[in-house]
Amino acid sequence: MRAAHPLARALIARVPGGAPVFEIGHGSGRNHRALEAAGLEVLHFGADAAPAGGAAGALSTHALLHGSPAEIAAHLAEIARGLAIGAAFFATFGSRRDARFGEGSTLGPTTFAPEDGDERGVAHSYYDEAELRDALQAHYAIEKLREVEVDAIAGGWAHASAPLRGAVHWFVVAHRRNPLLRV
Repeated sequence: MRAAHPLARALIARVPGGAPVFEIGHGSGRNHRALEAAGLEVLHFGADAAPAGGAAGALSTHALLHGSPAEIAAHLAEIARGLAIGAAFFATFGSRRDARFGEGSTLGPTTFAPEDGDERGVAHSYYDEAELRDALQAHYAIEKLREVEVDAIAGGWAHASAPLRGAVHWFVVAHRRNPLLRV
């Protein structure tokens, strides 16, 4: 069994046991198991109903890599509506430094879909730092933002037919802004 993603471990360290947290994208279940083992109430975003503004945190280690920038922006707004003010948000996003940037079918200036492999036809959007900050700022206050080479973290289990080579993701640690404050 693979260890939980580093951002899942960071969320566990930050959110008190028993608190409800959203998991955006279930994947192999490695993060889900870790969150539950830590005593968190894991809600599957989009499937489980939760009171607006009721979750203490949210985690997306791969789901927000997929889609167009407009689709990702809509997901970010929807996730924010489900979080309490100040709630933790941990997520990964595609980086323009990723070796896959510019490869496959072009769906937009920063969005491409692989033409083969496990994710054939799945849109992937990539950001530089300014673009990612812009995408997040309406709903989240960024605490940490860094680019990470993730071949060893996401490689073989997520891409069984062709393990990753040269994959770079943005790791975001943020919290839900108060929508009434423009800070």
